Amino acid sequence: MLDKDFLICKVRTELFEFIQPMTEQLDRPRKKFLRQVIGAILLSGSLVVTEIARWVRDGCSDRFYQLKRLLNHLVSLEGDLSEAICSYRQFMSRYIQQETPILIDITDIAKPRARRIKYLAMVRDGSEDKLVPGYWCVEVYAHLKGKRVLPLAMDVFSIDDPVIGSQNLQIDKTVKAVNEAINNKGVWVADRGFDGSNSYETWFSQKCNFVVRQRGDRNVITTNNVCILERDLVEHIRQNNPQCDIVWAKVYLPNNKKPLYLVASFQQGYDEPLILLTTLVVENIQQAKQVLWYYGRRWTCEEAGRFLKNRVGLERFRIRRYEAIQRLAILAMFAMGFLTWVLITSRQITIWLLSFTSRFRKQVPFIYYRLLDGLQEFGRLRYPSRDKLLPLPLENG
Repeated sequence: MLDKDFLICKVRTELFEFIQPMTEQLDRPRKKFLRQVIGAILLSGSLVVTEIARWVRDGCSDRFYQLKRLLNHLVSLEGDLSEAICSYRQFMSRYIQQETPILIDITDIAKPRARRIKYLAMVRDGSEDKLVPGYWCVEVYAHLKGKRVLPLAMDVFSIDDPVIGSQNLQIDKTVKAVNEAINNKGVWVADRGFDGSNSYETWFSQKCNFVVRQRGDRNVITTNNVCILERDLVEHIRQNNPQCDIVWAKVYLPNNKKPLYLVASFQQGYDEPLILLTTLVVENIQQAKQVLWYYGRRWTCEEAGRFLKNRVGLERFRIRRYEAIQRLAILAMFAMGFLTWVLITSRQITIWLLSFTSRFRKQVPFIYYRLLDGLQEFGRLRYPSRDKLLPLPLENG
């Protein structure tokens, strides 16, 4: 019993330390809201407000009033979380180095049964591979050492929203906000969807290093001032070096004088090579392999997105307000950020929580499943009835 009580105290302390920098510029109601709701999301494994409320302990016996208070924070103008997001990024940027991969992707927030939510658009549901009603979400993660993933952005948007304008404008806004907060550190890694002129203009203007996968149909200019398709260039280099599975070349984009490097990897069993365009200098095979290593980290973005959807409840909101969906995605980001904070700052808590992981999770390589499973299992063991609310998210604001 002593160990369990001590673990509760330690986790509560970690939650205090994690939230404190985020809430310094906020008013008292929003401080109280964030302190309570982040832990409640982790313990409930849901973004449904009624499920979150069951793990919030604030001394209120009126459940209707409690739900109304939580909903007001999600939809009111006073509940804006922009300041908390900026403080969170700046606080966590201390763990980001110059060589840290910064992963960016666009995922879908599918709402196939929705009909009347504001700015509802058609998105491609990755799990069903079909168009369904929903929203898009720009997600950004920092891949830290030890397979720790730090979420930096979860920006839900619709191109029908007049404030957004277009997908490219939203990406530009997200990249600039994140890059400013992390002081231009890290190397941005993206898939073929970001192989567009607008993305390059954003990164060039922010002086970011990047590694972007190419479709192969982009024209580049060689050092000999020859304009050629990327796929033709790498095939030409491979013909001159048939024994090399990895080739590279210094190139320029049309109308841009900044030197870039094209890296291609030819793998057995694949008809087309993997082609990457990067600002990182590539003059030997070790540097070329380093660029390929950066792109290999991109899959972590998919794992993190799947974790947020499967275990934190991203996509499963029961709410009909566009603004509330945006804020719930931000709260999901904070919740995963707290798990990363625990992995970084407290090895003891990590080991203890992993000891509560169910036997079905022991072999899961993505440690966040095991860590959250251990936290929830411990909560159920310590407080068997979910109506006896765990005082982990702080009892009173």
